[in-house]
Amino acid sequence: MGKEEKRPPEGEREETAFYDWRKKIDEQVKRDLKDYFQDRDYVVMAVPKEEPLRVWAVKATNTARTAQRVHRLSPMAAAVMGRAIVGAILLSSLIKHGTDQKVGLKIEGDGPIGYVYVEVDGKGRVRGLVKNPDVPLFTKEVNGKTKLDIARAIGNGTLTVIKDLGMGKPYVGVVPLVSGEIAEDIAYYLAQSEQIPSAVGIGVKLDEKGEVKVAGGWMVQEMGGTSEKALQVIEDAVKKLPPVSDLLEQGKRPEDIALMIIPEELNPHLLGLKEIEYYCPCDEKIVEGVVAGLPQEEVDKIFEENQFLEVTCHFCGKVYRYTREQVEEIRSRAREEEKPSDRKEEGDKENS
Repeated sequence: MGKEEKRPPEGEREETAFYDWRKKIDEQVKRDLKDYFQDRDYVVMAVPKEEPLRVWAVKATNTARTAQRVHRLSPMAAAVMGRAIVGAILLSSLIKHGTDQKVGLKIEGDGPIGYVYVEVDGKGRVRGLVKNPDVPLFTKEVNGKTKLDIARAIGNGTLTVIKDLGMGKPYVGVVPLVSGEIAEDIAYYLAQSEQIPSAVGIGVKLDEKGEVKVAGGWMVQEMGGTSEKALQVIEDAVKKLPPVSDLLEQGKRPEDIALMIIPEELNPHLLGLKEIEYYCPCDEKIVEGVVAGLPQEEVDKIFEENQFLEVTCHFCGKVYRYTREQVEEIRSRAREEEKPSDRKEEGDKENS
């Protein structure tokens, strides 16, 4: 990963990054990562060279800020959404990287936020939504410090993980919320539904204006067969780890956090990395498909009361607006596109 290396073509970059960059995390690698990613969001996966254990560390500050702006989130809602974004990125360890496979994380409770849903694909593209974007601020005292009360905003409920592997019906796993703090709930899900012993840390810090200042997290997964000595070293390192939001605020990067979890004695190596961004794939073609499928009665009712038919994407807030003439043109075009297949089916029936 030195300066003399040729970077893979754009279409191959993600998967190549995850499976070919097996580098010891030294000062040169850290400089390369800083030069390449600079202030962008990204996740790294690191491993001890000789142990079946992996560590994920992620910086998602820009992604969480974008979500706050797109959805006009109150400080409390931004903190919950930010944690869910980091959690979903960590759960993307369950899908194949560099692909269009997706993992969705839904946290739903009886608290005022209602629910939050975040979706991440294998290329690091993130989008999400929240039921109530204007939740008031809840705080609590912990060891003499005032902290955000995430559990109170969420309440009692469930955590659902949806894995879409592109093989038909998605896999859905549901567990009860054990704390509402999201990190603990994700660790519980991984242990119960995926049988992967894990430790998870997630942090989001707001500035004095209530806007996301930093967002990130880490995850440790024991893959089976890890030596007792290595497990003890990792456990001790995790216990000493400061809150991830404090580390990010101090300027620590994902690779720095990974090295704090996998100390030098375990020979830490970089196994993979991936850029993260808030991205919604909605476009005119997708929306026109929705418009074409609306019942005629619903279309007529809309235009009785409005000059335009509007479709708003719940993930990115983009508004698509159509006149009655445009809607009729879309629906007419859709009917024309259906005709050839209808004629072929009729021909098949006659020949059978």
